[in-house]
Amino acid sequence: MKVAPVSETKSENEVQAQNRYVKMPFLNHHSAPLFDFADMSALGSPRFILTVDTEEEFDWNGPFSRQGYGTEHLKAVPKFQDLCDRFGIKPCYMVDYPIMEDAFGVDMLSGFVHAGRAEIGVQLHPWVNPPFDEMLSPANSYACNLPPDLERAKLTNLYNRIVGRTGIKPDSYRAGRYGAGAATADILVDLGISIDSSVRARFDYSEQGGPNYTHHPVHPYWIQKGALLELPLTTIFAGAMRSAGNVVYGEWFGSHAARSVLARSSMIERIALTPEGIPLEKAIEGIDLALQEGVSIINLSFHSPSLAAGCTPYVRTQEHLDDLYDWFIHVFQHLLENGVRPANMAEIRTASQLNCPT
Repeated sequence: MKVAPVSETKSENEVQAQNRYVKMPFLNHHSAPLFDFADMSALGSPRFILTVDTEEEFDWNGPFSRQGYGTEHLKAVPKFQDLCDRFGIKPCYMVDYPIMEDAFGVDMLSGFVHAGRAEIGVQLHPWVNPPFDEMLSPANSYACNLPPDLERAKLTNLYNRIVGRTGIKPDSYRAGRYGAGAATADILVDLGISIDSSVRARFDYSEQGGPNYTHHPVHPYWIQKGALLELPLTTIFAGAMRSAGNVVYGEWFGSHAARSVLARSSMIERIALTPEGIPLEKAIEGIDLALQEGVSIINLSFHSPSLAAGCTPYVRTQEHLDDLYDWFIHVFQHLLENGVRPANMAEIRTASQLNCPT
């Protein structure tokens, strides 16, 4: 049965209004959400994980399209994997449909996993993932805005494609553009996925038609107790007003200009732990503050096309690419020097279950 496009039933303004807070089962829609934090003490000391949004190259400034993308940057991934090996890191490559259509990418990534060097997760880019029953639009690029049956069909197709081409059953998920919604959790549990990492804590995408994670924490929490763990991307507030960051940054000063003034005045600044747009010294500051906050798992992330110059706005030149590798080397060294060891999704899943009352 063909599913009616979202744009036939909902305007862009309606989509933005309904996403004022992200639609997930654990959410109180009328106030800040309530969370059931996971006991991660079985991990011992704080740990870090590296998650890679492993996706096609496309024009970040252009309209959404089902064609015209590339996967040439995958040839640059082995060099990065070698760097991870040096530091004992098993990155989790969150792969989308175009990556699973690339023979080189399939062989490379499945080889990493079978050799015990990496893990594979799932990442849904709805606009390049069949079935194509929705109209292309910014709102529909967030899977949370699709009819639940269509979101399920796309995710199931992607999951089956990964299993069929690699022989690996992925256990983790990230929604493309962080677009998790009300139907997502049940779909993931039905597929046997036990870790979601779609929440970009302290970010708000509602003006673009996406979810609002302003009040979501950086600590792991249960979406469905014992069945689905949320592992948020790590974002830290720095500055004199950091303790009120969600209110000051997210609600009082929502414009880019106002936030720039706050950052320059050292009042408050948001630091996402990614090499894309975050200078090394800020990342180091963010890591130190995360440890002060008692964050049990630091979740580093970036997009795989940034491993080749000219494929993302963050890495346009070879100099930028050299800076990206320098960022990772110094961040990995800083984490290890502070006793923060790498973890992987399998370890996190096991640790979360050990102290989870049923």
